[in-house]
Amino acid sequence: PSASAPLVQGIQGTYTWRPVDGPGEDGTFGALAGGDAGGKASVPEDETVFSYHPPESAYDATTRTETTVGGNGGRAALATRTVGQWPPVWRVATHSPLDYQGLAAIVRTAVEDGDEAVGIKPVKDDERAVWRAAMKLDGKEVNVVVDQQTGIVTWCSDDEATFTATVDWDAPPPADTTYSVDVPAGTETETIGDTDAYEPSPAAAGRTAGYAPLVSDLAPDGYGLQSVATVADGTQVYDWTGHPTEAGPISPPRELVIGQLYTRGLSWFTLEQLGPKATDFYGAGLKDWPASSSDERLSLQQTTLQYGRLKGATAYTWYQESGPSLFAAGRRRAVFITGALTRQELIAFAEGLQPVAPPQ
Repeated sequence: PSASAPLVQGIQGTYTWRPVDGPGEDGTFGALAGGDAGGKASVPEDETVFSYHPPESAYDATTRTETTVGGNGGRAALATRTVGQWPPVWRVATHSPLDYQGLAAIVRTAVEDGDEAVGIKPVKDDERAVWRAAMKLDGKEVNVVVDQQTGIVTWCSDDEATFTATVDWDAPPPADTTYSVDVPAGTETETIGDTDAYEPSPAAAGRTAGYAPLVSDLAPDGYGLQSVATVADGTQVYDWTGHPTEAGPISPPRELVIGQLYTRGLSWFTLEQLGPKATDFYGAGLKDWPASSSDERLSLQQTTLQYGRLKGATAYTWYQESGPSLFAAGRRRAVFITGALTRQELIAFAEGLQPVAPPQ
């Protein structure tokens, strides 16, 4: 049966986070389907840290602004405001189960496909049914517990830290909840902007970028387009494919990348794409790079897309920390999709890709 992401409109609770090195945190978290989130951390009682002030952080999805207060010397020495970072949902400096959404999606995919690349055992956590899973991502051993009913990660441990969440299952935050941080008077505040330019629609992004972006009408039920942005990053394809980031003696064309964010409750995935100039520049290498690093990718598989503008292209799917991911390149477009979709949902979404009306 399909293992699509469950529809969850809000979540709150408490957490512990214990890194291998450095101070740990105890804290609270909260998040709403609209993208707002907040969290407040404290130093565990058994740790004495004089040079660390645990963060308090909030995100306003309407203004795409994250505000965090933290600092050194045992006081709130610094506040940061980050505006416009992509993707514009649930961006806080504290920890929460949503940090591990990609891992939860990997577990759902492995359950749906019977994929033995991920070791999974269904067990009980108190009275709740959960999956306990083990996998190796980017050279790290990762163990995770995912609540079967909600798809929420309640425990995760890897080579760097251990996270545990106690979710208030019976009392999610009301839909009108807002999150904010009080910045003490006199606190030094740093404001950080982002290079992403948000657009009102894919067609508008196409006019900015100079090429018609691909869009799909085959997103799983309930997913809707939340945001569109253009990014001035001609080397982003290296991040997608895992190829070394050195472009060689010839620089790629400065063609804008177009990003699209889709959300459903507390789940999200992104579609990012290159236009014809950059796709032509990279040429056949686009089709070779994912396969050339197959040993580094968990459960790398290939399939030929049967429909859509990329019909006939090879789609590579694999697991990474952001979730199940897909990369495919045609003659004039290259796309990368990652997030909460299962492998079969990724392929179906890619087969629905068609260009919007060309820019005028």
